Amino acid sequence: MLQGARPVDTSERMCYIARMIALPTVKPAELQPVRARTILTPTGGFIEAFTHSLNPYMGCAFGAGGCGAYCYVAELPIARWEPRPWGTWLRAKRNAAEVLRRELQELPDRARVRVFMSSATDPYQPAERREGITRAVLEVFRELPIGLLVVQTRSPIVGRDLDLLSEMPFVWLSMTVETDDDHVRRALTPTCPSIERRLATMRRARASGVRVQAAVSPTMPHDPARFAGLIEAAADRVVVDTFCGDGAGGRRTARRSLPRRFAELGYGNWRDASSAAALHARLRAQMGADRVGWSRDGFNAVAITAQAEASVP
Repeated sequence: MLQGARPVDTSERMCYIARMIALPTVKPAELQPVRARTILTPTGGFIEAFTHSLNPYMGCAFGAGGCGAYCYVAELPIARWEPRPWGTWLRAKRNAAEVLRRELQELPDRARVRVFMSSATDPYQPAERREGITRAVLEVFRELPIGLLVVQTRSPIVGRDLDLLSEMPFVWLSMTVETDDDHVRRALTPTCPSIERRLATMRRARASGVRVQAAVSPTMPHDPARFAGLIEAAADRVVVDTFCGDGAGGRRTARRSLPRRFAELGYGNWRDASSAAALHARLRAQMGADRVGWSRDGFNAVAITAQAEASVP
């Protein structure tokens, strides 16, 4: 029995999934190439321990049927000022690597630079297969190392770049994996990659020597024992979060389609943090408190460690 859920009739579930998959996503013709003037953005707020964020793309191609169901970025000005619906447009910063090289060369002490990629989109958009923008960015970081780079994604496309990531000891691969149950994934975020493909990519990354973080962010209905076991086998550390960890105490999520979907599927109160808290406690017991974080503090922990290491003479 999933924690925080009730059984849903199979026919009801499949009809719901069919409606979600029919939602529009970005078409190749709607991808707009742009030239970035800057690429490293000084950061603060939720990821305050990082010095910069980096977004190779603007917008998102996972669509309203994907993580757009709860995406906090869809409630930020970048999305609200765009006339097209979130999930139907994408801008590709094709000169990102060129700009990054220039900006890194201008920094006085790269060892103190801590970059979160990405904070406002997934750096492994489906278009990345042909665009190669994120890979080009990683090649620059390999050439000009920094103190910390966290690559935050939900896409197994990152597996293509394990050859680069494995040569960068300052990198963490952080993979979003919100549940262990692909039925839940298909019901809530049907256009996102399967859970098993994400877990398999995480295991491959660890086997390649890449440090891996599981981002259970936000926590969806799951089997606690099974989920904890899968995470322990695939990640070096884990961060657990809730739908209210959207940077606005849940107010951004409340404006998305997620609350309605939760109600339609009988998944209970989307604001209830008890299942996430229970998973967090189980993981701490299994993996150790130093390997398991919670929400904002959990995401910042690796940056705080990197900052301390950079301060050692």
